[in-house]
Amino acid sequence: MAFGMAAAFAGGLTVGALAAAALGRRALRRSRAAAAAELESLQDALWRATEAEQHARAAREAALEAAEAGDRAKARFLANVTHEMRTPLSGVIGTTDLLLETPLAPDQRTYANAVRRSAAAMLDLVDEILDHSRIEAGGLTLQDEPFDPVDLLEDVAELLAPRAQAKGLDLACVAGPGATRLRGDPGRLRQILLNLAGNAIKFTAQGGVGLRLDILDDEVRFSVVDTGPGFEPADAERLFQEFTRDAPDPATGGVGLGLAISRQLAVAMGGSIAAEGRPGAGATFMLRLPLRRAGDAPSFDVRAPLAGRRVLVVSDAPFTGPWLTERLRDAGAEAELAAMRDEIKPGYDAVLIDSLAPARATAAKAAGVGRVIVLVTPAERGELAGLLSAGFDGYLVKPVRAASLDNRLIAQPSNRPAAPTPAEPAPAPGAGGLRVLLAEDDPVSSLIAIAHLNRLGHTAHHVADGLSAVSAFEGGSYDAALLDLRMPELDGCGAARRIRAIEAAEGRRPALLLAVTANAGPDDRAAALAAGINDVLAKPLERKALAEALAPLKGNGSRVA
Repeated sequence: MAFGMAAAFAGGLTVGALAAAALGRRALRRSRAAAAAELESLQDALWRATEAEQHARAAREAALEAAEAGDRAKARFLANVTHEMRTPLSGVIGTTDLLLETPLAPDQRTYANAVRRSAAAMLDLVDEILDHSRIEAGGLTLQDEPFDPVDLLEDVAELLAPRAQAKGLDLACVAGPGATRLRGDPGRLRQILLNLAGNAIKFTAQGGVGLRLDILDDEVRFSVVDTGPGFEPADAERLFQEFTRDAPDPATGGVGLGLAISRQLAVAMGGSIAAEGRPGAGATFMLRLPLRRAGDAPSFDVRAPLAGRRVLVVSDAPFTGPWLTERLRDAGAEAELAAMRDEIKPGYDAVLIDSLAPARATAAKAAGVGRVIVLVTPAERGELAGLLSAGFDGYLVKPVRAASLDNRLIAQPSNRPAAPTPAEPAPAPGAGGLRVLLAEDDPVSSLIAIAHLNRLGHTAHHVADGLSAVSAFEGGSYDAALLDLRMPELDGCGAARRIRAIEAAEGRRPALLLAVTANAGPDDRAAALAAGINDVLAKPLERKALAEALAPLKGNGSRVA
């Protein structure tokens, strides 16, 4: 009986175990099914998320492509519009310059100058808008080439001098010792300095503006200092914000892009621009750039060319007097600065007088000074004959270039002051000049270019498109060609390539090819040079720039060695 009960108990356990196992298997199946369902749900969710991400990525890429296409379209639109604006504005400036060379009544000259200033201001605005667009689109390209920073500084000062002198302002520039040739983008650097100094002239009513270059251990520093109204120190950064105007008079303000663009250009060059000022105490704008020496000869003669000379500078101007004195000392001279009211004492080899008053020359001569040199503005050159007759031995034009200062003081004085050499009349076209092919479709631009060429003594043959230029070149002989980059039928680059092919096929001596364009940007310049063009000139075409571009040719058309 006991055995039977034990067997029954064991059997019950087996059945229970089997039942429990069955229940466990069912639970496991349910768990697996739930897990499979959950996995399927997760996979479905992942697929939906992946699909959504793919759609989102595609949408973002489409939006980015649309935005980039929009930026490209905007850039093309701005390039085309600014080109169309630059061409007539260049025509206004160029024809006004020609008009100002003719005899005009005083009121007519005033009106013509006003027209030119207005057109130049509009052209500057167009350039600022285009530069701003390029920078915003990341399309800014910087050049890397050797240049002389002293020449660049003096060129900027010379270019801005008429504007400053017309307001009665002193304008001077100086380079500290040790200035050497550098590497960088001289065009963009020139743009920054023109902007900073132009602003200083615009906002300065009395006193003057000074441009300074200093070479330090690891940086190049350009400073523009003025005696204008200044500003609150807390407002310094706001000056560089886009579309910020701080003109006391709305008539003197622009749209507020110039300083912002200048800072963006400085940053692109690895540098910075900062402003310092106080109300009523003027302002200083300082451009700092990394020092990158070109590795060739220094700009200044390190032998102290004026060593042993005693020079007195007589000036009340805020920059011309002190900075000329500094430059003289850097060149080895023993230099002193005196005010206009001060007595001129004996013992000087030369005296530089920043005044047209003949009495100062008389006083200097009475003191036994060896040479008396007057400082004049370009507008005062007409008075030189009288000044030289009154006792001045020579003159220097303000702003004074360092090389001109050295040469004037090194040169031996003549026994009797001679009157300035009168300007020679322009040679008649064809009288020993060059034969120049002009390809230009704009009638006003053609008029300006022909006038400049004729006044330089050259003969111009004008055609209105690129194909006509190639045909003229095939059938004629030219020393040089001016090719507008945008012409119907065939553009300037296409014409240049065909002209170079003709020269190569016929064994001709290569002509000097110059591009003329309203868009003288890096891309246009690179395309022109790649097409065989020698140089690019910007509109409005300036006679000085044209003469310098043609300078490599002798009168017979051969290249200067």
